[in-house]
Amino acid sequence: MARGTGRLAAGLALADARHDARLSLATVIGIAAILAPLIVLAGLKAGIVTAIRDGLTQSPRAREVVNTANRSFDAGFFEAMRARRDVAFVVPRTRTLAASGGFARPDASDQPVRAELLATAAGDPLLAGLPMPEGRSVVLSAPLAQRLGAEAGAPLRMRIDRIMGGQRETLALDVTVAAVAPPAAFAREAAFLQLPLLLLAEDFQDGTIGAEVPEVDAAPDAARAYAGFRLYARGIEDVVALARDLRAMGIEADTRAADVAALLALDRNLATLFAAIAALGGAGYLVGLGVGLYANVERKRRDLALLRLMGLSARGLVTFPATQAAAFALAGVALAATVALGLETFVNRLDLAVAEGRAVSAIGARDIALAAAATLVGALLAAGFAARRAASIAPGEGMRDA
Repeated sequence: MARGTGRLAAGLALADARHDARLSLATVIGIAAILAPLIVLAGLKAGIVTAIRDGLTQSPRAREVVNTANRSFDAGFFEAMRARRDVAFVVPRTRTLAASGGFARPDASDQPVRAELLATAAGDPLLAGLPMPEGRSVVLSAPLAQRLGAEAGAPLRMRIDRIMGGQRETLALDVTVAAVAPPAAFAREAAFLQLPLLLLAEDFQDGTIGAEVPEVDAAPDAARAYAGFRLYARGIEDVVALARDLRAMGIEADTRAADVAALLALDRNLATLFAAIAALGGAGYLVGLGVGLYANVERKRRDLALLRLMGLSARGLVTFPATQAAAFALAGVALAATVALGLETFVNRLDLAVAEGRAVSAIGARDIALAAAATLVGALLAAGFAARRAASIAPGEGMRDA
């Protein structure tokens, strides 16, 4: 019986809303006017932060950590770094002055092109998807490959120079191009080598080996110390913590930690701003809707009292404002979502540099679903104020006012 009276009250509430179409439309527009800017703000927050975050995360350079001064790092340091859960990749670097060489095609008569020499290994984020160099093969950066006119499979000659006893000596190694890295991987002239080949170049410059062409060792000496490292954090959020921990160890590192920290701060600040605006708008919405529903109950007090007199329970009267509140809320969400999505289309057509060709606004189904759920809950809370008044209407009020 109670369920039947509830359905009856709900039907009457919807019929009443249709009868007062202008007032109902004004209520729906008022809800949409508050909700649409919040949905747009949520989309802007998601779009802008996501665009900046993607710009950082899609470039491995954003997760790179490189020591700025030559030091002595032993095998234990690299083992400790590889054991960290926030480190995705780490490889030694040789001394800055020793980490360069000249490259030229075997038939070229001009001067070799100077390039940085960088160690690499499996899992190197800069060379993801490329074949790893083995033995006397190298991966060239795009700028170096362009200057040499070289592509994968091309033979090259790598030259390492030194001054010994006042005489210039040169170590010449025939190498093969294993692959060419994409332009985004490394912006300068560089060659990526296996660590043993890089150490051979350093040993030659140190004078520990002669100018004759030696064999490349399969593995470096475990007791060897290295002047530096090239490390990549697992995620951009880990860069800040890694830089902090390295500083605590007395190691100054070059990172984009400032950019990452600024992005994370922007995300937090936008979330706080959104929460404050949503709270302010939501409070106004609850008060406005509650007062409107309460006024509607007051206007129809005689009609509701007559319904009580005809057998409608107090619970049924409570259903009356609750049904109208839910109907207004859902209609308001639909209108607000339509307006917000239309505005998003316009905004995303604007040429805004902050997005770098990406969508400035990204309103998702989840955002609209959350807005609908929050609006519905808020509407029912506001309806509770009017429902309490409706439940207190006595059947006799209908007879007294007849």
